[in-house]
Amino acid sequence: MQVRKLLQDIAILEVTVLSLEDQVLASQWQLCKERKESLALHPNRLSEKMLRCMMDIYCHLSDTAPFTASSSPTSPFTQAITTPSMSSLSESSFLSFGKSPLVELPNKEDIVGSESLFDPYRTKEKLSWVDIGVYSSALEIRWIAVGKEQLGYAARALREYKLLVEQLAKVDILSMAHEEKLAFWVNIYNALVMHGYLAYGIPNSELKSFFLLQKASYVIGGHTFTALAIEYHLLKHKAPAHRPQIALLLALHKIKLTLEQTSFAVDYPEPLTVFALSCGARSSPLVKVYTPDNVIQQLKSSLHDYIRASVGLGVRGKVLIPKLLYTYAHENMEDSSLLAWIYLHLPSPQVAVIRECLQQRRHRFLSSRNFSILPFDFRFQYLFLRS
Repeated sequence: MQVRKLLQDIAILEVTVLSLEDQVLASQWQLCKERKESLALHPNRLSEKMLRCMMDIYCHLSDTAPFTASSSPTSPFTQAITTPSMSSLSESSFLSFGKSPLVELPNKEDIVGSESLFDPYRTKEKLSWVDIGVYSSALEIRWIAVGKEQLGYAARALREYKLLVEQLAKVDILSMAHEEKLAFWVNIYNALVMHGYLAYGIPNSELKSFFLLQKASYVIGGHTFTALAIEYHLLKHKAPAHRPQIALLLALHKIKLTLEQTSFAVDYPEPLTVFALSCGARSSPLVKVYTPDNVIQQLKSSLHDYIRASVGLGVRGKVLIPKLLYTYAHENMEDSSLLAWIYLHLPSPQVAVIRECLQQRRHRFLSSRNFSILPFDFRFQYLFLRS
């Protein structure tokens, strides 16, 4: 009799414990929700948290070896984005330089590196610098590949992220100052585009990229804004000369906003934001969190860091300049002043090597231009600073 009563008491105790566990979980979820709801009162903190959350998701989703191109599935959660081997590209560039050099490269192994160096903007004809500044510590993501463990983490993280997205509908944009709007919209744009890739998959053409940016949207302050609207209306960007297909599509597909929606925009355009927005392309700058208290200085640093990492020396002795950087500079200066401006952002040893190579070119090619423009590469890539 006592044994039976003891078993009954144990069963009742187990039910009570399970009920308490459910209550604790419910309380934790409610507390988490309330904390996130309070972020609606602080739009910049909300945008910063959203971007950090999305970057964390990407880091987990890319934490596997890339698949081969032939085994690449189509689901956005099992999709693999792969590219040609960077070491093979680098090796071929050094071999071609060694076989038929047009200029004699100075023996500066501490300045011009080998194919084993990390270079996020490496091309077949580019010789990598040993020192590329803060980009040397960047985390490079060129694929999204999810196994069972990663899928479970992504599902949990996206549920948390959804709570943050819901708070966007409650933010008061109209009361924000210019710098606050600037940092807010940059963070939201980068988070939205990354979220769009998870929802719709990775586009494999400029046309599909455009329509993804047109489709990806959030409800912010009671209004729906797409990624395109954020970039070209709220941040007031011009049509991108470095991406002519996108510029043409923008002309054909007008983005229409109401008068109230346009009041959510920054007070005036800041051209430097082109070095803060990433569309997930190989030529895009790295993604980082922007804060309103020093957003202008952050943008200036982003330009400087992008130049350090992306401008290089070609195997033919020319300076290689990405089209994104060239079109920005072309708005402010003549081509004759371009290299002098770039030199201001490069370490003096690199400038000395470039000048030596260009001096050799002048003796061989009197009328040849000293730099080449690298086309915008829209293949998938994200760069994050390692925390």
